[in-house]
Amino acid sequence: MAKTNTFMLVFSVILLVLIAIGVFYVFGTHLVAINTCGGNKTLVVFNNKESCFPSLSNTIIANGTPYTLNSSLAVSNGRIIPLDIRFIGNNPLLYIWNQNKSYNASSYVFLTIPDTFKVHMQYASNVTTEYIIMTNEQYINWYNSNERSTSNVYSQSGTAISAWFNESAGCAGYVAVIKSVSGRAFFIRPNETALYAPANTSTGICT
Repeated sequence: MAKTNTFMLVFSVILLVLIAIGVFYVFGTHLVAINTCGGNKTLVVFNNKESCFPSLSNTIIANGTPYTLNSSLAVSNGRIIPLDIRFIGNNPLLYIWNQNKSYNASSYVFLTIPDTFKVHMQYASNVTTEYIIMTNEQYINWYNSNERSTSNVYSQSGTAISAWFNESAGCAGYVAVIKSVSGRAFFIRPNETALYAPANTSTGICT
C-alpha cells in the first residue's frame, strides 16, 4: 500500500512538472506583445522581456527593430515575428481583403458584411466606382432589377473610397457591392479591415 502511495505521489509530481513545462513553452514561445506603455513611451522587447522607456513616439522596438503603434509581435523559438494584426483599444483590427484585382465591364464585386465586426472599407480604383451596402432583401431587389434599384443602406462613389460601417456589430443582415459607375472595366486596390466589436444587443435591421 505504501509503495502504491509513493508511486502515485511521484507520478503526480512528474505530471505537474510536465504540465508546468508545457504551459511555460506555450506562453514563452507564443507570446503576443502589445504596446501597453502609453504616454509617449516605447515598448522594448528583448530576449522575450518587455520594458518601457521614454520616447518621442509611441512605438515598439523588438531586438533593435522598430514597429508601429499597436503592432503585435509573436515570439517563437527566440525570434520576434510581427503579426498582421493591430488593435484599436482592446479590439483586434483584422485585414480581410487586400488583393488587387481587375473586373470586366459586366462584373461587380460582391461582399458579405461579417457579423460582430465593424467594417472599414478602403480602396483605390482607376475609374469612378460605387460602393453600396444593402440589406439582403435590398440586394435581391437590386439584382432582379438589373442593378436599377437605388434602395440601399449606404453608398459612396469615387476613385478613393473610405467608409466605416458599424451596424453589423450586432447583425448579419448586410452585403455590399462595388461596381463601375460608367459601366467600364475597373481595377481596384483594396485595403479592407474589420474591427472585432460584438454588440451587447442587436443592431441595424436586426433590432
